[in-house]
Amino acid sequence: MAQPTTTTSQPKPVIRVEPNPRRPNLYFISTDAAWNSSTGNAGFGWIVDDLASTSQHAASMTFVSPPLMAETLAVLKAMTFALSSGLEHISILSDSQILIKTINKREMKTEIFGAISDLYFLSNAFKSVSFHFISRSENVRADELAKQALWALDQP
Repeated sequence: MAQPTTTTSQPKPVIRVEPNPRRPNLYFISTDAAWNSSTGNAGFGWIVDDLASTSQHAASMTFVSPPLMAETLAVLKAMTFALSSGLEHISILSDSQILIKTINKREMKTEIFGAISDLYFLSNAFKSVSFHFISRSENVRADELAKQALWALDQP
């Protein structure tokens, strides 16, 4: 205690927030759904993005309920497309926080039971697949595609 204490402040490490390095064979797929409660119609949009290019895709379906089912079907459509395109490593991005939590916890929800079961089964066909929540502001392009697909279906 007789010794004077010297305080040497160590510099704090710099923490950089950067995206994870992307593997050349990893595809990021942003998905979204638009749903019309009065008709039960749904539009789906997904954007496939790799290091070299981006492609946009859309589909629609009738008799979809509830909205969580529409979001689940959007992911399922995107995964089916990825599988048929020969993509082996995918990362699915969605702005449906409930759906992403459900998938990552491997839960079964009654209202989406059949579609979520198909999604879990289809996941096994990929060498790697991950599911991530993104904000609506980061998912604008997929949202626009889904709305366009729904609009086209709702036209007489």
